[in-house]
Amino acid sequence: MFCSTCGNETDSASLFCHVCDTYRAAPAAGKKANVGARLAAHFIDVLVAFTIFMTIGLVSCGMAGIGAAGVSPGGSDSQNMAFAGLGATLGFGTFFLAIAGYIGLLLFFLARGKTPGKALFGLRVADKRNGNLPGVPRMLLRETLGKFVSGFFLALGYFWAIFDRDAQAWHDKIAGTVVLKVDPAPASHPSPVLASGSDQSAVLR
Repeated sequence: MFCSTCGNETDSASLFCHVCDTYRAAPAAGKKANVGARLAAHFIDVLVAFTIFMTIGLVSCGMAGIGAAGVSPGGSDSQNMAFAGLGATLGFGTFFLAIAGYIGLLLFFLARGKTPGKALFGLRVADKRNGNLPGVPRMLLRETLGKFVSGFFLALGYFWAIFDRDAQAWHDKIAGTVVLKVDPAPASHPSPVLASGSDQSAVLR
């Protein structure tokens, strides 16, 4: 296959020309996501993370308060220490269990090349070379170090996708990814060939 931009022969499985690095449309993998949808998905991700951590904090403090409620000026030192220890255990235990659950949920999405916001808007992150899933290590690189770099210089790395010909933000370039808009898969219908028993037995033979 030849690139329509530079005319050089390139791998037919790649989303980008290996010579001029131009994006080549691949309907089976998806089409390039527009910047507006990406920013909306990022806003949802920030909102979800903020809500989850606020909820974790409030629940942890509430659990700590349940144990600490038994502490009273008239109680013995041993009783007060026991209740204080119970409160601390409930508070920290709830906090760490909630954080572990959040990390598990996040890894579930990252393994699929998504975040909660991207899943909501039908977007996914793909390996720019072939459209495959980037894998958890590269997704973590993109979502941590990559987005830190994108946001460090007045968030210029995020808005770079507006001017980039392939709509790649800095964190995409760091991780070697591209964000695609995936159309919903059409509903599958049973083949009319299998509608009758005789036809089905013929196919099975």
